[in-house]
Amino acid sequence: MYEGNPVDLRMEKNISADGIFDDSTRQCRVHKYDPEEDNIYLELKEDELTAISLDAKYRCYISTKTELLYCTGVVKERYCMENKNLLKFRIENGFYNVYEGKSIAKRA
Repeated sequence: MYEGNPVDLRMEKNISADGIFDDSTRQCRVHKYDPEEDNIYLELKEDELTAISLDAKYRCYISTKTELLYCTGVVKERYCMENKNLLKFRIENGFYNVYEGKSIAKRA
């Protein structure tokens, strides 16, 4: 459903006591969306996998042709597959429309 759409990934909160907050926006693309497991697999475009913390909460902005959505969650895994840097992002509390600030139903 969201496959191929561009994504901006931003750290919201560092969970680790000794971690460093990174306010950079990371450019990604939706590789795969799994609504049953509430996971989005993101292809990290220009950065190294180690630039993404596993001990932080992120906000993920997804641009579709008709709307700008966001969700919050954590990166559960970072890995390389077929020369692509991939992130397994676990969604918390569904998607929201940026312009309305309202929750929208999950789509299958």
